Amino acid sequence: MTPMLQSRNDTGKRAARRVGWAAAQSERRQQDWMRSYLSAVLTRDLRDIADIEKLAELPKFARLLAEHSGQLVDYSKFGGSVNVSHKTGQRYVALLEQVFLVSTLQPWSTNALKRIAKTPKLHFLGSELLVTTRGSSFDRVKANRGEFGALLESLVFSEVLKLVTSSDLRLTPYHCLDQQMHKVDIVLERDDGMIVGIEVKASTTVKSADFAGPRKLAETCKGRFAFGVVLYDSAGLVPFGDKLAAAPQSCL
Repeated sequence: MTPMLQSRNDTGKRAARRVGWAAAQSERRQQDWMRSYLSAVLTRDLRDIADIEKLAELPKFARLLAEHSGQLVDYSKFGGSVNVSHKTGQRYVALLEQVFLVSTLQPWSTNALKRIAKTPKLHFLGSELLVTTRGSSFDRVKANRGEFGALLESLVFSEVLKLVTSSDLRLTPYHCLDQQMHKVDIVLERDDGMIVGIEVKASTTVKSADFAGPRKLAETCKGRFAFGVVLYDSAGLVPFGDKLAAAPQSCL
């Protein structure tokens, strides 16, 4: 390598290191801000609206909720993490909903569908806050598909909730899981009864079997079914039958 090329190569490496260092500093500052924000909400805001007997334990409680984001609610397990009862754990979750840290997604039901899940799902709101509270980082999530999959449903739900809140339509979000284990991660019901089903996949490909839940929802709702979509990690929009399609997560 000539001295000139060697010099350019060294300069490029130094520039890359500076960019990497700046990105790391930026993420570190962002995580520090998120931790400060979470601490303020848990210690100041909650104290202002309710009497919390285990105030010092709330960061641990919030961390457990973040680790179970996207899963069915288990109030006994949540309460047990800070040595309080099932009922108190349920109250703590409700208080965290009031300060917009979490959201519980109720199960969708109809007489034509026998539910297996009669309990809500819990979602931790905000991608940055969820990642930080779990003690993760965006680099780790990028590198680990398993961790990405564990976070994805809640990240999508947070974005859908923003769209629902800003929409002129009157939409109510639910989740659905029946006795045959057909599931739909997010069910949106309009005030006139029309239904949309959203299933979330971390994979870069989609197959027909991924539409089992939306198809069951369409069969159950009949004329009330407007559309079913599987959001996946790719760029293509792919039809999968009448009123069904795979769409990129970026469409949100």
